[in-house]
Amino acid sequence: MNDDNLAPKPERQHPLYNTQPPQPPTPPVEQAAPPTPRSRVVIGRVRPLVTYALILINVAVFALGSVSAENSWSMLAWGGNQPQQIFQAGEFYRLFTAMFLHASIYTPSGGWALANSAHIIFNMYILYAVGVGLEPLFGHVRFALVYLLGGLTGSVLSALLGPWDGFSIGASGAVFAILGGEFIFLYHHRAMMGAAGAARRRNLINLAVINLVFGLLSNVSGSQMQIDNWGHIGGALGGVILAWFISPIYKLHQNPLDPSAVIARDTNPWQEKLVVIGAFAVGLVVLLIIGANTLG
Repeated sequence: MNDDNLAPKPERQHPLYNTQPPQPPTPPVEQAAPPTPRSRVVIGRVRPLVTYALILINVAVFALGSVSAENSWSMLAWGGNQPQQIFQAGEFYRLFTAMFLHASIYTPSGGWALANSAHIIFNMYILYAVGVGLEPLFGHVRFALVYLLGGLTGSVLSALLGPWDGFSIGASGAVFAILGGEFIFLYHHRAMMGAAGAARRRNLINLAVINLVFGLLSNVSGSQMQIDNWGHIGGALGGVILAWFISPIYKLHQNPLDPSAVIARDTNPWQEKLVVIGAFAVGLVVLLIIGANTLG
């Protein structure tokens, strides 16, 4: 069962929003020239509507299950990521539905387990913290592709490499996908973002390592609620691979109408990467076919 341990602190704005274009060196004269005025970077941004919609869907599904213990456990039994049901019964829909289910606030006997609500709280916190900064830069379609296809990658790896009798739920794989997507975006713009981007990349790496360590410890300790490391790894890999090809790559251009501003233009439109997106989806299908033939 997925369980997120640590969440990054929300950032009010992405490092790119503060980016300044390179300034010319000081002329080698006896008296330094006056400093060059700093320029504004203008980026076409969208509202993070997909982020809000994903949070709303996850919370609505959780609320529906919380109506009663019977509702909650029947939904988990129907939609959880269970390798046996996926590869033997052909219930591949579970790979998708598991991304929108979270730990029940009820025990199997019908009692309360309110501490389990931390599962959805942590996932939605990370989704909000990252999504409100990343989706405006990625756009709605690219962000949704990284979230959904990256999340499915986590579900597929969890089903293929996790325990045969395992049961995995949660948005963690999809959340790790957007974290991986943000890392690649920062890497693509490493020269432009400088120290701020490098610090954020280090934070993302530290977060991934800490979560993996906690995941290993939860499995070794025999805890009742174990972290699905394969789901996290798969989600992060999916997000990294997709973002490497489809994430926006901004180039700075001087604004001819405003000398005090530069325009950041995307030179990597996702519409030109449909073949890559299709190939990625086909790759997931191939993995499932292999799993069905070897595990089913």
